[in-house]
Amino acid sequence: MFNFDPIRLASFKYRDRVTIFRDVLTTIKRAEEGRKYTIMRKASLSYDQLNKYLFFLTNMGYIKEITQADGRKYSVTEKGSMFLKSLEDLRMHIQTK
Repeated sequence: MFNFDPIRLASFKYRDRVTIFRDVLTTIKRAEEGRKYTIMRKASLSYDQLNKYLFFLTNMGYIKEITQADGRKYSVTEKGSMFLKSLEDLRMHIQTK
């Protein structure tokens, strides 16, 4: 009746929170210091969603906010880098080759 394919488990139409965390952290890390618009565009988030995830990641210590004369930027902390590595390892275990 239902075709359950565990191989396609990681390929959902919608992203879960963990995937969004990974996308935001990866975007910031690649840019070294990310601005909100860049993170929003590359992580495919709305402005409200972005603010929610940035708030959470900042409070957890995974990213830090850098205030400069030309605006705010975000940077991944060492704790955030370790968290991102854990997320990538988990993704590799879930996905099949």
